[in-house]
Amino acid sequence: MRLLSLLITSFNPRRLLPLCAMAIAVFGLCGCASFFFHPDKEVRFTPEFFEVDYETRTIATDDGEKLFAWLLKAENPKAVIVFLHGNAGNISEHLPSVYWLPQRGFSVLSVDYRGYGASSGEPSVEGVITDARSSIEYALSEFKGLPIVVFGQSLGGAAAISALKPYKEKIAALITEGAFSSYEVVAKEIAKRSWIGYLALPFLGGVADKKLDPIANIADLEGLPILIIHGDRDPIVAVHHARDLFDAAKEPKELLIVFNGGHIGSFALGRERRDRFAAAIEALIKQRKDDPALIRALQK
Repeated sequence: MRLLSLLITSFNPRRLLPLCAMAIAVFGLCGCASFFFHPDKEVRFTPEFFEVDYETRTIATDDGEKLFAWLLKAENPKAVIVFLHGNAGNISEHLPSVYWLPQRGFSVLSVDYRGYGASSGEPSVEGVITDARSSIEYALSEFKGLPIVVFGQSLGGAAAISALKPYKEKIAALITEGAFSSYEVVAKEIAKRSWIGYLALPFLGGVADKKLDPIANIADLEGLPILIIHGDRDPIVAVHHARDLFDAAKEPKELLIVFNGGHIGSFALGRERRDRFAAAIEALIKQRKDDPALIRALQK
C-alpha cells in the first residue's frame, strides 16, 4: 500500500450541506433516493469557452434513453477518458475538471446522465449505473485501438465502480475522486449533520440496493489499475469512504489523499496538479499495457 499526499487547495462546497440535509429529510421521508440527484437542464457554457475543439455525441442506452455528451478532442490522443461527473448540474458545470486534458493529449468523452442537461429520462441509482455502462460501451466501440480510462467524480465514481465489471479486461484504468462506498452510509452521514436531516434517518435504510454499492463491487475489478483520490477535508463525502474502497479493492491500486482537499475539484485549477494528474494517467496506462488481456482488446 502506498499512501500519497499532495498540498492542494481545492474549493470548499460547505454551502451544499444545508441543501443536502434538507433534501435528505424531504425525500427520505418519501422513501426514495431522489436526493442523490440535482440535475440542471441549462447549459451554462460549452467547451468553446475554454477554446477546446469538441463534438456533440449522443449515446443510446440499453433501456432506450438518449444521453447527451461532448467529446473534447485532443489533436493526437494518447487515450480517451470517459468522464462521469458528480450528482449536481450537468456536463457544462463540470468542464473545469477536464477541459485541460486535451492539451495534454487525452480526449475526453463527458456524459450527462439521464435527466441531466439535454439527456432524456429521469435519474435513478440503477439508471445512472446503466448510463455509465452505456458510455463505456460507446467509448470502446468508437475509439478502437486507444486506451480507455474511466474517471468518475463523487456519484460518477460510485457508478463507475459498480458498472465496470463486464469491461475490466478492456479498460486501461479507473480513477475516482470523492467517491462514496455506500449510498446508505453517505446519506445517513450527511443527514446527521443537520437536525433537519435527522428526521429522515429512519427512512434511509432502503435508499438503494446494497448490491449496487461500490463497496460491494470494487473487489470484482481485480487486475484493473485503480487510483482512488479523496480530499482529507471533504465536507460532503468523508475521507473514510476512500480508505474503505481502497481496502476492499484488489491490486493494482493506489490511494491519493489530497492534503487540505475538499470535495472533488482537486484538478480544476493549477498547472502543477494537472501535470501530475496527467502523469498519473500515463503511468496507469503504461502499467496496464503490459497486461495481455488489454493488448488483445486493443488489437480487436
